[in-house]
Amino acid sequence: MKREIAALLAAAFVSLSGTAACGGVQDRLERQAQDELDRGRQRIEEEVQKGQKQVEKRVDKERRQAEKELERGQRQVEKQLQEGQKAGGGQ
Repeated sequence: MKREIAALLAAAFVSLSGTAACGGVQDRLERQAQDELDRGRQRIEEEVQKGQKQVEKRVDKERRQAEKELERGQRQVEKQLQEGQKAGGGQ
């Protein structure tokens, strides 16, 4: 009888220790999965920031080019107005 109780207690202990071990493995796997998720999220954020910088550079370049074109057009208009005034004023 004592042997049976000892065997049952031993089986229960092994069962409980196995469950605890499984819980430890599960915790480790969950941490690993969370770490992978965090690293993936960080890589995505870095790529998004890189893309935003590229877009900002391109927009800035296009803005400067448009400003140059506008200035060039304004100078042409002013030149034409001055030439028109000279031609009209000489009559």
